[in-house]
Amino acid sequence: MLIIAFLLGWVAVGIGFYLRSEWKRWQVISGASSGKPASDKEAPSAEDMTPLVRMKDKRIETFCSTCHILPPADVEPKDRWPEKIKEMYSYATGGRPVPKERIPQIEEAVDYWVLRAPEYLDVPLDAMGSPPSPRKFQERHIQLDVFPGQTAISNVQFVRFSKDGPQELLICDMRYGMVILWDPKSPTKDARVIAKIPHPTRTRVVDFDGDGLLDLLVADLGDFWPVDTDKGSAVWLRNRGNGQFDNIPLLEGQGRINDVEAADFDGDGDLDLVVGVFGNLTTGMILYMENVTKDYAHPEFEAVPIDQRTGTIDAPVLDLNGDGHPDFVAVQAQEHDHILAFINRGWGTFQPEMLYKAPHHRWGSTGIRLFDVDGDGDMDLFYNHGDSVQLPPIPRPYHGFGWVENTGKFPWPYHRLANLPGAHTSMPADLDGDGDFDLVSSVFIPVFDPKWPKANELDTVIWLEQTSPGKFRRYGLEWAFPYHPVGDVGDYDGDGDIDIVLGNFFMFKQDDPRGASSLTVFENPN
Repeated sequence: MLIIAFLLGWVAVGIGFYLRSEWKRWQVISGASSGKPASDKEAPSAEDMTPLVRMKDKRIETFCSTCHILPPADVEPKDRWPEKIKEMYSYATGGRPVPKERIPQIEEAVDYWVLRAPEYLDVPLDAMGSPPSPRKFQERHIQLDVFPGQTAISNVQFVRFSKDGPQELLICDMRYGMVILWDPKSPTKDARVIAKIPHPTRTRVVDFDGDGLLDLLVADLGDFWPVDTDKGSAVWLRNRGNGQFDNIPLLEGQGRINDVEAADFDGDGDLDLVVGVFGNLTTGMILYMENVTKDYAHPEFEAVPIDQRTGTIDAPVLDLNGDGHPDFVAVQAQEHDHILAFINRGWGTFQPEMLYKAPHHRWGSTGIRLFDVDGDGDMDLFYNHGDSVQLPPIPRPYHGFGWVENTGKFPWPYHRLANLPGAHTSMPADLDGDGDFDLVSSVFIPVFDPKWPKANELDTVIWLEQTSPGKFRRYGLEWAFPYHPVGDVGDYDGDGDIDIVLGNFFMFKQDDPRGASSLTVFENPN
């Protein structure tokens, strides 16, 4: 279940319309020219590297690694670096100021990166054009009547609120500010709004007050766009029975909150919270909220910041060291692109450990999911990195997904499973009924132009069939419709096998007829 980390690098609404035209410039996969290069200078030779030149380069490298590790030049094509440098300089003189004397001349920085960058980003051949699945899933496009127009689905989850109750889909939409429950066996008109929350994203099902009824914890970004705001909130939808939920804010006045996790971290018998505040440039953090409630009609917490970095997407709970106390892991995007482990030391304190560090800050983290991948009895992580709300919106060769192996000591090694531009989900399930897990992944590239060269070969939903332990065969289920940042797997149609349900998020108006649907479903054949 991922994020909504897809709004990471968005600067303003108007940029989106500019970006649509950018697709036509990038002939990355076709190999055609993208136009005049940004600079006709050549990279300096070893003979040109005088002490003065080396000193100037060192100053640029120091400045360009102020907020993140120094990236390789090939994270961007040559003629995109000038705009990227301007963006970085706007941070250095604005939201994240750097002392003026440490800032090199912008022309020098542009030349440094342009001279070292490739003309194009070469996407691996196996990143696109996957063969059609031999297993013939039935593709359906579902429009729920509750939505007045095109959707921005930010959460899809199979849920069951009682042992004998119906399996339902829990759906959040950021455009209309709705939290919805729908039984897929019922007509689409029967989907019902159980809460109005401005910009809901992650949801967690948990009996928060211990009354025997499963409640919902909902993360609210508070703003559709990536800004430093104080509108983020954590909301408790308290289950009152008979399908009724009370909307109770637990935390308000924060940056954009993207995850809320519950566990008894202090061992006193009630559920505390870890809140991932994604924020933007200055407002992100991770908060520990100790539950000191005496009356759940008026929940109370003592909040303590335990990490001041921006960009937290997911913060799932697990016992990492086997001491019986809940710990958690957090994936942080933005300039960090890493996964941290937080070891519970008691009394509301956590020891951070670097669990995984991406090679560079353009890696594009979009989410993690706990799963025992290697079957050794401990939890590993599936990890997606395909954030494509980055400038420019081009297929990036380093995007994909894989798993991070729990070896019992930090850091954990990363094993890549697939190259996939725009990868946003990793959903393990036994799709073919052979007793082992397979994998589904979907793509989110919100500013996509179907006229882009070879756009029809862009994999947007794939599944990996596990053919032997740790070995997979890749198949395509959908192409050229990259609007699925979230999804889940479960028995959608009640026939006993596992189906795939994906949420559709449209940042801009869609001419494609499929743009009228709020969900894309792939029903598994019997």
